[in-house]
Amino acid sequence: MYSYNEEDLKKMLLIRNVELTILNLFSQGLVKGTAHTCLGQEYIPVSLFPFMLGNDFIISNHRGHGHYLSISEDVEGLLSEFLDKEGAVCNGIGGSQHILNKNFMSTGIQGEGIAIGTGIAWTYKYKGTENICYVYIGDGTFGRGTVYESLNLAALHKLPLVVIAENNGIAMTTHLKDNMSGSIEGRAKAFGIEHIAIESHNLDEIRQMLKEPILKVRTLGGPLVIEFKTERVAAHSKDDDTRSKEEVKEIQERYWYNCYKRENPELIKKCEEEVTQEIEGILKRIKQKELGRWEDFEKRNNS
Repeated sequence: MYSYNEEDLKKMLLIRNVELTILNLFSQGLVKGTAHTCLGQEYIPVSLFPFMLGNDFIISNHRGHGHYLSISEDVEGLLSEFLDKEGAVCNGIGGSQHILNKNFMSTGIQGEGIAIGTGIAWTYKYKGTENICYVYIGDGTFGRGTVYESLNLAALHKLPLVVIAENNGIAMTTHLKDNMSGSIEGRAKAFGIEHIAIESHNLDEIRQMLKEPILKVRTLGGPLVIEFKTERVAAHSKDDDTRSKEEVKEIQERYWYNCYKRENPELIKKCEEEVTQEIEGILKRIKQKELGRWEDFEKRNNS
């Protein structure tokens, strides 16, 4: 049984529908660069949002649109970034994978974010603040050496670092069983770092599990690894899904959106209509805007 309050549900639906909008824009040839959606994983950043305070820093990865929207709801800035229009969050230069806005950044370079995050967490400890640096990484990133260097330093110096491992069981096209010996839990515990595994999609349950551990990081320091055992509904990027139709169908059946739709069709219909209208209105405004800085850059370099 899934139980979401209306505010959380709308935010999850907002992320889902923005991702679907991006895929649609890409199919029309309107998006520059690439895009990786978080369909299936929308509930993760929404569940964590209440723990992220104003001066905390959040570092995301290549699959980071939901992470950004969960804390900002800046649909117009994000979609403008994709379409290279005025008002783009990074002037159309960052694209899908490299967003910087206040205390949020994303990077498409595997293993880079956790290294930067460790440095930020060290600064927080040095200054004696109670801020936390949150870093999102995927299960595939555990193949990078910077992860272990960062975990070692964070544990050694008791840094306020929360690593959010979104374990969707597949790194691009390779299943976890074929690319990882051991487990994420084993890796965290090897450094003496507390590890919490979350399989629930119930936001209240997730928040109850994380309330005390995150407060401990904030007040006493020391890193924490939160492993969300989740599933990616869409392809790795666009049309590059090598999973069988049967496997994808089973994942779709378990998708929180489809489960909730079966249980609460009227509420999800009401909320989705509101969210869809909002996004359509934003997209209409964006398309009427002037081109952004990237187009000017191309013109200058081709003249």
